[in-house]
Amino acid sequence: MNSANVFGCQYARLVWLLLHDPRNIEEQKDALRAARSVVSDGPVTLARRGRRVYANGQPLPDTLAAAPELAARMSAHGVRVMAIAPEAAPAELLAAARLLAGEESAGDKGRAAHEGITALKTAAIQVALEDTTLGAGLDDKLNAPTPMATPSVRITPREALASAALSVTDNRGISWQQFRAEQVPAQSLEALLAQLDAAKTQPELVTLVNDLAAVAEHAAREGRSHVLAAACSALARREALPEREQFRQTYAMGLRRLLRPAHLRLIAQLLPRKREMASEIEFVLVRGGGEGADAVIDLLAEEALATDRRVYLEVLPRMQAGVPTLVHMLGDTRWFVVRNAASLLGEMRIVAAEPVLLPLLQHGDDRVRRSVANALINLGTTTGFRAVCEMLEAESPRTRADAAAALASRRDERSTATIREALEEEPNTEVQLALLVALGKIATPAAVEQLIRAAEPKRRLLERKSNHFRIAAVKALGEARTRAALAALAVLREDKEREVRDAATVAYEHASRVASA
Repeated sequence: MNSANVFGCQYARLVWLLLHDPRNIEEQKDALRAARSVVSDGPVTLARRGRRVYANGQPLPDTLAAAPELAARMSAHGVRVMAIAPEAAPAELLAAARLLAGEESAGDKGRAAHEGITALKTAAIQVALEDTTLGAGLDDKLNAPTPMATPSVRITPREALASAALSVTDNRGISWQQFRAEQVPAQSLEALLAQLDAAKTQPELVTLVNDLAAVAEHAAREGRSHVLAAACSALARREALPEREQFRQTYAMGLRRLLRPAHLRLIAQLLPRKREMASEIEFVLVRGGGEGADAVIDLLAEEALATDRRVYLEVLPRMQAGVPTLVHMLGDTRWFVVRNAASLLGEMRIVAAEPVLLPLLQHGDDRVRRSVANALINLGTTTGFRAVCEMLEAESPRTRADAAAALASRRDERSTATIREALEEEPNTEVQLALLVALGKIATPAAVEQLIRAAEPKRRLLERKSNHFRIAAVKALGEARTRAALAALAVLREDKEREVRDAATVAYEHASRVASA
């Protein structure tokens, strides 16, 4: 397909969209960009003969459902020929297309269209009306001999719409298949990519990108979404190459066609199943922006298997475009949705989410409160840290234990001092054990010193220190694994209490193995 024919197809597509899908601005932009990119190769003359349109003497393909629409609009406006110069600006091309898509004036023999084109005050687009005597240049284009067309099945706009109903579409409006019933190329994905890399001209590249997209869409309809993912990844990688910068817009056009919400969901579903493609899939989802992130978030909320959820959770923190959706999810009525959203916002360190997270410390579900507390600590803000510290004074022991667990993720002296102070005053045994565990995870020198004091035998007769308490401190020392902690455990292996000795022996051996690994 030569550049004039590519222009005709894309311009017919633009007129079709303006008529039947006027709100689909993105598709209109795609068609306009594609048409403008190829007309710069040379002038194009669109001539109508009966119900067909010819671009520089070559008929537009019969399989293009928008072609007869363009012929009908030219006929309705009394336009016989349109000559477009290479310097035609996008705004001029769009204005002319809008005139063709607009309401015609019956019986004026195209004068309204001619006046509209003239009003553009441009010499880049000229029209010849039905009753106009053509100049030699236009007459030659109109009467140029046309090669014998290959017989093909005529596809009407209605049939194209019916075909589109069987394809994967999105909720933004009418898809590509609704105005173009494409033949799926017989080449493999690898062969098309090789041709894509060898392409030297814009028209050639436009044709190959469209062929690649058709192969990917066909694969998606057949359930071979890994082929769709590979095609999207290939286009996205090439779009980012500096040496192919002159073709970047064409790659982007193909990606806009493929990266629809329905396709992004199919690609995201591959994450748990195609681990060997994880980096390529993630690259495509990130390129998909907010819609890519939304696909992962939706699957995360729906997924029942913990292993698959973990895969989605690993990817999301690297997708900043999903932040607005995650913030919105904090208002969900399902506790697990709120918990997951809070955890992710904390892991992504989205400080802007702090005002929305703070009220959730009063959430009715303790699992949500625990997740929110962890998220606030991960944000690293003073306000968030103070809010979690205040939880150590809550009436509920469960809330105080959750606060201790959250503070453990912040391994600094401030957290250590807060937990040591709380341990001295905490009356509840379960909360005391949670505080000891937190000190073991923090493992600062001051935290280890406090654990050694908690694990050692009673020094005073009336001192309250159960073996259960001491064993918890011993286990926390094993978690800390510092030199001071190991030295203390070595001594505690000789403790007079058998339970403490056994716990110290196990903790020492485990800590030594981990430290030497």
